[in-house]
Amino acid sequence: MDTSRGQIIVQLQGATVQTVDLTADSLTIGRVPDNGLVLPIPPVSRHHAELRLTAQGPVIIDLGSTNGTYVGGVRLVAHQEFPLIPGIPVQIGPFVLTYSPAAAPAVEPEAQPVSLAPVPEVEVAVEERPPAPARPTYPVPLPSVAPSRYLQYLPVIFHDGDFLGRFLQIFEGIWEPLEWRLDHLPMYFDPRTAPASMVNWLGSWLGLELDERWPEERRRRLVAEGMDLLRWRGTRYGLSRWIETCTGISPSIEELPEQPFVFRVRLEVPPGRELDPELLTELIETHKPAHAGYVLELV
Repeated sequence: MDTSRGQIIVQLQGATVQTVDLTADSLTIGRVPDNGLVLPIPPVSRHHAELRLTAQGPVIIDLGSTNGTYVGGVRLVAHQEFPLIPGIPVQIGPFVLTYSPAAAPAVEPEAQPVSLAPVPEVEVAVEERPPAPARPTYPVPLPSVAPSRYLQYLPVIFHDGDFLGRFLQIFEGIWEPLEWRLDHLPMYFDPRTAPASMVNWLGSWLGLELDERWPEERRRRLVAEGMDLLRWRGTRYGLSRWIETCTGISPSIEELPEQPFVFRVRLEVPPGRELDPELLTELIETHKPAHAGYVLELV
């Protein structure tokens, strides 16, 4: 298929970082390398959106992303097609995508275009958020002085019985908290909402060793992204994401041409931050290719 079906112009902070010719019927957009259009910034979901070429024209579909896809400032409904209109910006994280049909030349912005390769280097670090406040706990409510609600399940002849209404309050006080817990059971297995005492246990399902000294938010983030991180284990992208998730700083990883099978991991530590070299060494040793050596630099 030729390029006569148009282009997608990708901009970041007013600069064109990439231009994609629409040569296929489908183009996936996301953060990980297996997408057709890779936008390697954390606010972009792993598989964020999909662009399809239909008989009526190009459409864009949000794939249930976390931060959403916006067209003209309006957030799209997930998994529903929306027509792609020339000149109307599509916002995905910090990126702005503009569709340019084949009949019209692509409009270049005033800023000088740059390549997409150094984008991860621009976003050097994801700042560590302050620890989340302790989640409040609430005592189990005692039955009210009113008759038990369980009376409504009995024949009408029993509804005026004061003793029976108070007697059923015993069972209501025991069973109602269990009913509430069952109604919200999925929240106990979601790393974002699970009790803090369960986070390490959820991580053990994936074989993750979580240090109790790490902030709670970091451990929740590791469990939430653990499946995807293990999928890319042993690759440059996987090692970079492990370090970024555990430290909040995006590293620079490059091979050393003068030393075969040796790569350099370089981290720029912001002022006032401290990193544990032993933690970095352990991460690299665990998730690098077994045959490769490395050099760690902290600047």
